[in-house]
Amino acid sequence: MLREWFRLKNLGLFFALTLVLQCLVLSTPSYAAPYDPYTWRDSTWDYRSEDSTDIPTEVSVPKLVGVASLTLIAYGAAYWLVFEKGWWDDEKSHFHFENDFDYALNLDKLGHFAAGVALGEGFYEGYHWAGASEFQAYLFAGLSAMATHIAIDVKDGYSPEWGFSIFDVLSGTLGGFLPMAERYVPLFKYVDLKWSYWINTKAYYRQSDTGIFTDDYCNQTFWASFKIYRMLPAAARQFYPSWLAIAAGLSIDEGVFTHDPHPHREVYIALDYDLEAFRPQSRLARQAIKWLNYFKFPAPTVQVYPDVKWFWLYPIKF
Repeated sequence: MLREWFRLKNLGLFFALTLVLQCLVLSTPSYAAPYDPYTWRDSTWDYRSEDSTDIPTEVSVPKLVGVASLTLIAYGAAYWLVFEKGWWDDEKSHFHFENDFDYALNLDKLGHFAAGVALGEGFYEGYHWAGASEFQAYLFAGLSAMATHIAIDVKDGYSPEWGFSIFDVLSGTLGGFLPMAERYVPLFKYVDLKWSYWINTKAYYRQSDTGIFTDDYCNQTFWASFKIYRMLPAAARQFYPSWLAIAAGLSIDEGVFTHDPHPHREVYIALDYDLEAFRPQSRLARQAIKWLNYFKFPAPTVQVYPDVKWFWLYPIKF
């Protein structure tokens, strides 16, 4: 019964997000023209670079204080609601390093990377709203994500079950600078990094006292989504949908949490949606799609390792 409730909850969330996306996209007046080579991250029409035209570039001290205050409130809430109950309990130990290469078959490093991306995007919006230039906002957003991960791992360093992990900090830092890379590195015109989550197994929750979904790695998949449309020659683009991408995904099986002696990674190939191809004109819609495009929505998928399996709407496994 509980399992079905979780499935219905997740399904309801999916349909709600779909409805919001339809409202944002379909209400906008302009879409990408057939075989139009210019999309958001092309130099002639970059949705990130447009920010500088409608946001002042003079730093406002009151706004900067507001960003700092909101950050402290968010960190405090995260500490009291998640971290303290999750793994920062009353037990203490001496400060120590520990690079947990065997945990979750290293998929947790991609989890730290994804957390860094969320922090980087959030800090960028705050700093740019406060008046920092585009480059300064990206730079300080990345540095803020790095500082956050360092602070978390310092606290982990005093936990008897964990430790300060240099590679966790490095993963989170790289994620924090991903928004900057998407703006300035040409490679990211052709690939998006995404995340999907759906509770297909309760293996993690059965062995966990806290049940924090961010550690439920057997139900998470991390994706590299390739924008095939942009890779095609200009003459061929008229024959290919600009929104259709191909993604490669990495996950792990539940054996990681059921003490299986031979847990394994899982590799997927899937169809995907490049939401940026719709090119909405309003700033609000662009911001919403920028965030939504970090999520891999359900689509036909083939598991290619360790077994070959077909799923109609992965990450929903049926």
